[in-house]
Amino acid sequence: MTTRFPQTQAFSGPNAPVRIECDIEDLPVDGRLPSDIEGTWYRIGPDPKFAPLAGDDLYVAGDGVISSVKFQNGRVAFKMRYVQTERLLRERAAGRALYGAYRNPFTDDASVAGTNRGTANTTPVWHGGRLLALKEDSLPYELDPDTLETLGVCNFQGQLKSPTFAAHPKLDPETGELFAFSYECDGEATNTVALCVVSPDGKLVREERFEAPYASFMHDFAVTREHIIFLVFPTTADLTRIKSGGAHWVWDDSKDAYAGVMRRDGAVSEMVWFRMPPCYAFHVMNAFTEGDLVNVDLCLADRNPFPGIDDINNAPFNPEAGAPFLTRLTFDLKDSKETRKTRLAPMPGDMPSVAASSAMSRQRVGYYAGLDPSIELHNGGPTGAAFNHLCRVDFESGAFTALHLGKDVTFQEPIHVADSDGSGEGYLLAVADRHDEVMSDIVVLSAANPERGPLATIHLPFRLRNAFHGTWVSSVCRS
Repeated sequence: MTTRFPQTQAFSGPNAPVRIECDIEDLPVDGRLPSDIEGTWYRIGPDPKFAPLAGDDLYVAGDGVISSVKFQNGRVAFKMRYVQTERLLRERAAGRALYGAYRNPFTDDASVAGTNRGTANTTPVWHGGRLLALKEDSLPYELDPDTLETLGVCNFQGQLKSPTFAAHPKLDPETGELFAFSYECDGEATNTVALCVVSPDGKLVREERFEAPYASFMHDFAVTREHIIFLVFPTTADLTRIKSGGAHWVWDDSKDAYAGVMRRDGAVSEMVWFRMPPCYAFHVMNAFTEGDLVNVDLCLADRNPFPGIDDINNAPFNPEAGAPFLTRLTFDLKDSKETRKTRLAPMPGDMPSVAASSAMSRQRVGYYAGLDPSIELHNGGPTGAAFNHLCRVDFESGAFTALHLGKDVTFQEPIHVADSDGSGEGYLLAVADRHDEVMSDIVVLSAANPERGPLATIHLPFRLRNAFHGTWVSSVCRS
């Protein structure tokens, strides 16, 4: 008998696997689609093809699914495919799960020992004319941007020596360079990190290694016009625990957090380490340098926000401690002992973004998915509570606005789309999940006034599982 998915938070209700591959032309639209939205929105998230070998697992462990939402001549088409990773192909051939617990190769079936267990389920990136599917514990997979066909593993023509590549590389809008990093470069639970730089034409031009203070769940980092900032938070790995079948990551607040700051034109050996009390952030909104002050805007919590990341002392998960708030960390290069924290918005949330043109410089506005815990919550995504607001922060005036579409509607990550001539603030796209009808829509919003509601609503004929991240590729970029 086929194994059923467990009825746990990660695999039930709105988190139940969808396991659909499809092509849908000419989706129905209510409202008015702005004529200058021409391009493709790529999204990636986890959607396990088979019930987990371990009986249960984290939401983030699922097989990668890439979807494209193509806007062309006033019409919208949707396509969705599994990334054909080695892991997925081997499990399909066996007709069952073969890979064990999240990021623990010692729990895998013996038949797949030493094979590529990457899921390519976190972030799509368009760079150098290529579409890459990223997952930070493995190498990227290259995909065909039109058909979404999997073309194979990308190691930058054999140039990349590290076995992993960041889930959140940073694209310099002025130079076209892609900045990235690799961690656990010397194997599970090692603290070796590599700075990587990819040229505008897709060639790896720099890979320089250093040692972090300890092995940390380094999901994101930050880059300014002048500096690179590596973030080390105390979600930690231990090889003995992993080999015994335990969790790859646990929260250990006996350790401090660190930020390593280096000049872009300097060497990693010149990095300055700033020490902070234990805290955690999955995602950076943006970063900028002003004189001797390096600023990083990120969604910061007092502990890892994932309930499935256990405390090293078995303390129960505290949702208040795990609530991330948009926060500015300011590092004074004249005093490596000083780190200033400034809260930037009143509502907790995550999945932050800015206009691509604002990256690496001081941004005027930013956006994120917010969560008001006083409103009835719905299951959705890895933290157990889906976002019920889309938020805009004006960093010049301090104004905060948010869109809420009712108690039964939640949002996935918003993505910014520039208007065609750059005269306005552009648009936001987001998946809106309708829990009362178990369906998903795509909403198109004014980036300047998202709280006014959708300019257009695009209707999908089924529910989408909560994806992680997306990227917008305009038709101009493809021409």
